[in-house]
Amino acid sequence: MSDELYKQMIRFETPDPTIGPREQSPMLPEELARARERASTHRFSWVMVLAAPVSVGLMLPSLAFVIGLGLVEKWFVPGLDVDRIIDGSWGWQVLATVLFIAGWASSNYRRDSRDPTKRYWHSMPDEGVVELERHTLVSGISLWSCDDNPEALSLTLWQDDKLVRVQSCGVSQWILAMTSAGHWLVLTEEIPGVFRHGQARRMPAPDLRMKPQQQLAIAFAPGTQLMLGQRFDGAPLPLTESSYWLSADEFSRLAEASHRWGFFPPDRYAVVNDRDAGWVQRLVDKARGSNGPQPQRTAVTAERPPT
Repeated sequence: MSDELYKQMIRFETPDPTIGPREQSPMLPEELARARERASTHRFSWVMVLAAPVSVGLMLPSLAFVIGLGLVEKWFVPGLDVDRIIDGSWGWQVLATVLFIAGWASSNYRRDSRDPTKRYWHSMPDEGVVELERHTLVSGISLWSCDDNPEALSLTLWQDDKLVRVQSCGVSQWILAMTSAGHWLVLTEEIPGVFRHGQARRMPAPDLRMKPQQQLAIAFAPGTQLMLGQRFDGAPLPLTESSYWLSADEFSRLAEASHRWGFFPPDRYAVVNDRDAGWVQRLVDKARGSNGPQPQRTAVTAERPPT
């Protein structure tokens, strides 16, 4: 992971004071499990504190000392007895190494123990609270995408009161829904199953497809845009089932426009901004005009958030 991507991930998973107040609610079991799973990636670790100081610090002070003596001999004191000085300074080298390692480790400890992201995730799951953002969905249309990268094809499902990692068949369902506020809201879900490279695209059986309802409450880790769950209620959403498969370019733009990960206020999770609403409407019109299976398209390579 690049430094820029890592910084973006940390910022996304750290409470943002620019996010306005939202409704609070006790966590559901799945939301608590997902919060604990995410918190496990932000735990304080003595390994991370000590790894670099011990592995590098054991050699660096003595190496710097020897190189410094060599430069002094070359530029300032020709004929300096470097070997004698080294042999007579082992005690000081050991002391310098211990102090160097201790200072570096202490700096790492202060950095990690005071890190706001680690402190937040250390206590957040035990507080048992999520923030809700509610939407009323009016109608929607279902589209499809295919990820042909077998190395990325796994997903986490809530089964038997626990999170289970299973294989994805490579197909994802996308629902573009219009809200009562007049915005496009995008829902997406990967379909579990057996992946076969090069297989013909096939929509999953009806029992594996999303069946959203009109009342949606998206649960977030408090103070962040990190989604922990989706709560549906009310009447079934009137849904148009299309056979439209997203191209690679359409997939990339829709994923960006629907703000799944790595976005910041004023953008909102799953809600399409006004600048992209026209393009989404054209995509919906194209999907509504599709009739039957389409010609084979270039497979989509999904961009997933870091885990």
